[in-house]
Amino acid sequence: MSAAPHIPGHNARPPEGSIAPGLDEGLALYRAGYYWEAHEAWEPVWMKTPADSAERALLQGLIQIANGRLKLVMGRAKAALRIAALAKVHLDDAEAGALTDWARREVESVERDAIADSAL
Repeated sequence: MSAAPHIPGHNARPPEGSIAPGLDEGLALYRAGYYWEAHEAWEPVWMKTPADSAERALLQGLIQIANGRLKLVMGRAKAALRIAALAKVHLDDAEAGALTDWARREVESVERDAIADSAL
């Protein structure tokens, strides 16, 4: 993406249909700092997963992590902490693996950053 990451209330949303859905697409967006866009890439994948599946739990966790990181960018550390707690619950139901391990580290990072931001 060439435009600045979308921050609700601060800049325009990307055009409808401009964000490709997919797990890898969302990861690339997240890692580039496009948290809102990552959520948008993951949501259609999440919606197609079986209810109560480990895959769905992982995607829900990833979506919450992106949401938590976005809240930090927006200066809402308390909201980020609350959302990180939700992400942890979802990740507890996800299958073990490299992506789940990465997601758990990301949740911890969101929590650390939120606590640091709250102390300012």
